[in-house]
Amino acid sequence: MDPKKITELQALVDLYRQDPTLLRAKQLSFLRDSIESMGDTILCSVKHASAEKTFKEQGKQPEAAESEESDLEIEYDGVIEPDMDDPQEMGDEYLEITNEMIDQANRKMEHAFAALDEGELQKAIDLFTDAIRLNPQFTLLYVNRASVFVKLQKPNAAIRDCDRACELNPNSAQSYKWRGQAHMLLGHWEEAAQDFTMQSSVKTERL
Repeated sequence: MDPKKITELQALVDLYRQDPTLLRAKQLSFLRDSIESMGDTILCSVKHASAEKTFKEQGKQPEAAESEESDLEIEYDGVIEPDMDDPQEMGDEYLEITNEMIDQANRKMEHAFAALDEGELQKAIDLFTDAIRLNPQFTLLYVNRASVFVKLQKPNAAIRDCDRACELNPNSAQSYKWRGQAHMLLGHWEEAAQDFTMQSSVKTERL
């Protein structure tokens, strides 16, 4: 069997493991139809996985497969158009950071998390950006801002933040996770699979 085909199949499997709802993608309709023709019940498990994911995020137990889907779930009926906004502020990498600035950045980050809890995504972006200005060497700030960009369906912005986070800390599993999610929004399946593989690799090395 062609080794290239095996690699491509493995990439698809890695994507499916990250999010079973990927099987709904129009591009994978041939695979879904084949599974249905064999009488497989995988579509039911996909619906349940989606509902279970939602209720876990809400701190509840799943009650039925037809429960509302999470706001954070990516819609795979078609990839989205890339965001073309100007690059977000990344802070001054040569900035001399004081303990006071670190404390201020941490407070900004706490306020950003509070804004997220209230569903104020743009406010959270602004607060994470304020924190980055104060402490541009803190990987977690870029990772968290990237996660919000993904929720706002701004994958290019998320990728830029994750690229910066990976520069600061190549062993940041969350950086690869959110960059993979961003690539999925753009339909970059191979890049997404590579990032999810890196995420798993980093986690394994830490065990």
